[in-house]
Amino acid sequence: MPPADPDNPRGDTSLKLGPLQRFYLKLRFNSGASKPSVMDRVRLAALKPEDPDAPSRARGAYELSGEELVLEEKRANDKERAIGLLVGPVATIIAFLVIHELVVHDPAAPNRLHVNLSTYSDLFIVLMILSFGITGMALWRKRLYLGIITSLYGLAIFNLHYWGFGVPFVMVGAWYLVRTYRLHRNLRESTAPGGDGTSFVSRPVSNKRYTPPAKARSRRSVS
Repeated sequence: MPPADPDNPRGDTSLKLGPLQRFYLKLRFNSGASKPSVMDRVRLAALKPEDPDAPSRARGAYELSGEELVLEEKRANDKERAIGLLVGPVATIIAFLVIHELVVHDPAAPNRLHVNLSTYSDLFIVLMILSFGITGMALWRKRLYLGIITSLYGLAIFNLHYWGFGVPFVMVGAWYLVRTYRLHRNLRESTAPGGDGTSFVSRPVSNKRYTPPAKARSRRSVS
């Protein structure tokens, strides 16, 4: 049965509608259809639509298996890379703020808490190297080194008694390291003999089922 014409829903061929009546009927027929919200439109316009055929790499370390686990263990995924690219510039800004604060509030020379300006310069260079290292490891998708450098940066800021800045970096670095350990452990267990991932590992698998020779089976069939 063909769909009803919005200009003539009753199928009356003798019925003629004006422009306003046609517009009113179209509004009535289209009002029942679900329309995307403003946030959905912004999200679809700003973000790239997800490919349903592509393998999902955003799952947890315990849910991956097979070739997905191998790829995930070698390189950081998009989420981990995005976090590293965000943390790197923030670390650079924090290094500027912390060193500037230390230099401004440094006591005068007779005070025993006075620190030489060259010491602050060396410390600033170290913090800048670590912050650039975070960005570089995120670009290269090196999860293990990203976790180590982020943790070292957090410990350096923490030792300067700026705990509010140091603790988040230590937590992010620990998250990278824990995830690296879990993925490596799951990959090792899945590729071990008797593991769940032996189906995708290129190694010979012994077949315990005995298959009689073809001659023996033909002789039995003749007899």
